[in-house]
Amino acid sequence: MKFQESSGQAAQYLRLAIPKMIKHQIIPNPLNYTLWYSYFSKTHPKLNIELDQTLKTFGTCPQIVSEQLFIDHIIKLDQQGNVENVQQALFDLVGDLSKTIDQTSQSSAGHSDTLKSKIDQLNGPQNGSDVNPLLRELADSAQAICDNNDQFQQQIEAAKKEIDALKIELQNTKTQASTDHLTGLFNRRVFDAIFAEFSLNNGDQNISLIMMDIDKFKVFNDTHGHSMGDQILKHVGVLLKQECNAPNIPVRMGGEEFAILCPASGLEVARELAQQICDKLAKISFVNHKSGLKIPPLTASFGVAQRQINETIANIVERADSALYQAKDNGRNQVVIAKIN
Repeated sequence: MKFQESSGQAAQYLRLAIPKMIKHQIIPNPLNYTLWYSYFSKTHPKLNIELDQTLKTFGTCPQIVSEQLFIDHIIKLDQQGNVENVQQALFDLVGDLSKTIDQTSQSSAGHSDTLKSKIDQLNGPQNGSDVNPLLRELADSAQAICDNNDQFQQQIEAAKKEIDALKIELQNTKTQASTDHLTGLFNRRVFDAIFAEFSLNNGDQNISLIMMDIDKFKVFNDTHGHSMGDQILKHVGVLLKQECNAPNIPVRMGGEEFAILCPASGLEVARELAQQICDKLAKISFVNHKSGLKIPPLTASFGVAQRQINETIANIVERADSALYQAKDNGRNQVVIAKIN
């Protein structure tokens, strides 16, 4: 497929697509950018209808749905079926806009400089009153053109800056929309999207959830300071990455609360993973780098739940959370299995 929009239209569609994707927790990748660019360009009405229905049903657009819509509405329009080119087209478009504007700016500036030089020669003292009035009028008109060109040049530069900023914005939103900046783990947006995608694609196949909360973290922050607290959260992020092999996905839910999605895992497998993390965390000692004093090991409490048939993400999170708080009530630093409704 080809994008036929002008530079201004293209930038506008992209500026509409980005916040829409962030609002609905849609993973920012070339495929999804292409879908939502097409959505706002309104070139494929049936695609828009299906995207609207998907958002109404899921509150997001799971990746498996995005891929199918891409195949149904985008690839089929590309008779050569060149998927990679279609996926890359949107990013190439933004890059081409910047390059084209830059070339136009340089060319326009060159013509303007040449014209100004000729005007200066006409207006030079050596010509004086010998200059034909018609040439003088022509010189004045040319000067006006140059002045207008200078204004246009400024507009071109402003447009280039906007397009370049858009390029940076596109790149940054890839990370910002999916990653927690402190720990480097996926964030809640990705958690919701992956759960929805797995549920849609795998039906009643096992998926378990581990909820994890660092014990007495507020007290820790009050005692050692938020800077040290951030260091602890970063370390927990590293630990979870080390212990969670694919397809398990660690996520920072917010604050001191974490989650681990365990696709294709039963309750016992997830419980063992939670216990393994619980034990390792409790054995780690930390040092306050400002005071040099050792900090007693931190612990965490865990709740583990396995999804029941047709259970929503809100329900399984609620059950796992209830088990987590039971672990805290039982003395913390332990794993509790969630009750079945």
